[in-house]
Order: sequence, then C-alpha cells, then structure tokens
Amino acid sequence: LRLRAHQDIIAAMSDSTDLTTLSIKELKELIRSSGLSFEDCIDKADLRSRAAEAQERLEASAPKGGGGGGGGGGGSSAAGGMARASKTFGGYDALVIGPPSVLDGSEAAELAVIVLHGLGATKEDFADLPRMLGGEQALAGRRLVYVLPQAPPSPLLGAAWWQINVAAFLAISTASPDSMAKMIREEPVGLSQCREKLQKLCAEVRAFAGGGSALPSRRLLLAGFSQGAMTAMDTALHMPPTEPPAGVVFLSGAPIVVEQWSARLQALKQAGEALPVLVTHGMADGTLPFACSGWVRDLLTANGADVKYVTHPGGHDLGGASVVRSLVSFVAARLADRA
Repeated sequence: LRLRAHQDIIAAMSDSTDLTTLSIKELKELIRSSGLSFEDCIDKADLRSRAAEAQERLEASAPKGGGGGGGGGGGSSAAGGMARASKTFGGYDALVIGPPSVLDGSEAAELAVIVLHGLGATKEDFADLPRMLGGEQALAGRRLVYVLPQAPPSPLLGAAWWQINVAAFLAISTASPDSMAKMIREEPVGLSQCREKLQKLCAEVRAFAGGGSALPSRRLLLAGFSQGAMTAMDTALHMPPTEPPAGVVFLSGAPIVVEQWSARLQALKQAGEALPVLVTHGMADGTLPFACSGWVRDLLTANGADVKYVTHPGGHDLGGASVVRSLVSFVAARLADRA
C-alpha cells in the first residue's frame, strides 16, 4: 500500500547513468518518472531513445545547487523556485512545498493541495508531485502550495490514518455479498477521530495559505492515494455543503461508509453543488482490486458528483504519463473555476 516517491528513481538513474546498462523495466520506470509515455515504443532501442528524452526532462526540472534536504523547522529550497518547510496542522506533522511568497504569508495561494499518503507510507512519498505537475505548461508559474501530512504510527501497519482491515480489503474481490456490504458500510475504528483532526487541518491550512486571511474553501483541493484516497474523500464530504472544497483526487482507493458518503453527496446536490472528482486506478492492482474504483465512480455519479474516471495498465501505483496529464488537467480546471 506504499507509493514510492519518483525522486528515488531520479536519484538512481541520473544523467551519468549509461542507458545501455538498464533493463527494460528500469528504462520504463525512468520514462514514467519523467511524465513521458513508452506506449509507442516497439523495441529496446526505442525505449533507450525515449529514456534519453526522459533524462533531459528530469535534468531540466531538477534542483540546481545544494538544496533538497528534509525540511527542518524553517524553510529550505526546492525545485522550480519552490520552498519546503515543516509545519504542524491539525496535530499532524506536515511537509509544505510552495512558492516562498506563500510560505512566508506575503501572498495567498491560488490553490492549496492537501495530499494524503497510503497505508504504511510517509509524507515524503509525494514530495516530488509539485515538481511533476509544476513542470507542465498548464500549471507553470501558478501559486500552488502542497501540504503533505504524516499519518500517525500504527502497530504492524507502519502508519495509518485509521484502523484498516487489510485482510478484508485484500479479499474483497472474492467476498460474499453480505460480507462486502458490511465492510463498506461499517465505520472503521478511528475514522471519526481522524475526520475531526483533518477538518481542523483543513481550516488551519486555509488560514496559513491565505496571505493574511482565510483561503476560500473552493481553493482547497484534497487528494490521496489508497487509504489516503478514502480519507481525502471522507474529509471532503464532511465539510459543510455550503463550503465545499475545490475537488477531490482519488488515486487507487476503495469505498467506505457508503451510506454516509451518499447522504453527504445528496446534501451537496441539494445545495446546488456537484463535487468535482478525479478517480484513477491501475487495472492490474493486486492490493485493492480494480473493481473498487468502479464502485466509487458509480456511487459518486449516482449522487450528483462530477466524476472523471481514468484507468492505467499498472498496479497499485500512481500510473504513467496519462495519469499525470489527467492530474494536470484536473488541477488546471480547479484553478479556472475557483471562486
């Protein structure tokens, strides 16, 4: 349930790497990490050529000079004119990445993006996301601030937003209808406490990123991967219907507390709101079955949400260039229609 950060790939396959020494799998990972596609590559020679393009692209967007450590109490430099800082929001330690003018409070963010990692992962897993998205023309130069909280430690699970029955989710594709119905309706232990803390986190992020006043709720985007996706959706749906977020990015997740979600979506619908949601999932996911995202899509659509559904051929991971393009398009649309 852990998504590895793309910077691990970049560090391992720097500009000094001889592409002739890389395996097909490594070449594909290098290409994917840059946001390029290898779908039209026929043989290994094509992959090497595309990997060379990927190296150039990664070099162009890589940090220049010494920065890059793990943000201490103050700020540190990051790629593309972005700064990093360590903050606490809602009781969660968080990594914050954004323009220095937003982090020092002199200017408001155009959009604040809260990203929740998956089960057993860390806030650093998505630390490369600002570089990946900010390097695309549609988002270049926009004042986006990214807030990456760290889930608390959990026995056996590493880190978890709430207590999850891993075995039940792994067996969901073969579970009986009664077992499945029970699992997606019962509220997991710790979810209500997590929900309360994340509502506080959202309020504090809005105050932090507003340049002296609270950022409007429609300039707050919630995103998450795996358990983080479920948590991001639950958090968004428990915001007041009159103050909805800009949208939700739901990466490789599954449905939970579906009756609560349905009721909250209906409340939004009655308030004249259609929550924008991007749902993505790998068709070869062996951790959370691919069918899970289809159930989420159907639940959201049936209750008035504005859903974009994107699949990719990968497993329990972010996906390749097509997903990155969808993320960029979704975020750009939220910037365009923000109030």
